[in-house]
Amino acid sequence: MRAGITSRLTTDRENGLEAARKQLSARLRLSACLLMILTLVAPSTSTWAATGESSAPLSKFLEIPLEGTSIPDKLRFPLHEQNGVQYFSAGLGKEERSLSYPAYSLKLIFVKGERAFLAGVAVEVINSEQATLVSIPGEEVQGPWLFLNLPPGKYVVKATDSSGATIEKSITLSGGKTTPVHFRW
Repeated sequence: MRAGITSRLTTDRENGLEAARKQLSARLRLSACLLMILTLVAPSTSTWAATGESSAPLSKFLEIPLEGTSIPDKLRFPLHEQNGVQYFSAGLGKEERSLSYPAYSLKLIFVKGERAFLAGVAVEVINSEQATLVSIPGEEVQGPWLFLNLPPGKYVVKATDSSGATIEKSITLSGGKTTPVHFRW
């Protein structure tokens, strides 16, 4: 060997320890990055919960208890409101389809083809004076059911799926019961 150069053989154990140190170091760096991101995002989350404007972040939720001893013990649905009309979307999965919901006057059911449920449908409700009473973006319709608490009267409901196809239906609501209406693309 030349002078000034030393040679040493490393064992498999030492190589394993070095690899573990590098992996731990990488995980710690990733955790630190995630923590920094969370501190930036967290303040906006608390502001989000404090607002309550229509078609904007909201603080109202509809909570429906589940029967039995399940975890969670209730399901939460974002509750929206426009022009005094409350609405919420539901119906994802067997569990949501088996719940008892409040008696809202209108239940819209969105279906594609013979049996496939459809979400992300934009809805516009026009009253008898031809004014738009409610305009719901598709992002707020996260399930195939949309419940609206409209007063009795005559309405035109336009539903537009994500491809842009629109179906329009005339609906008459009487008080005291939920009227189901199917939209099938």
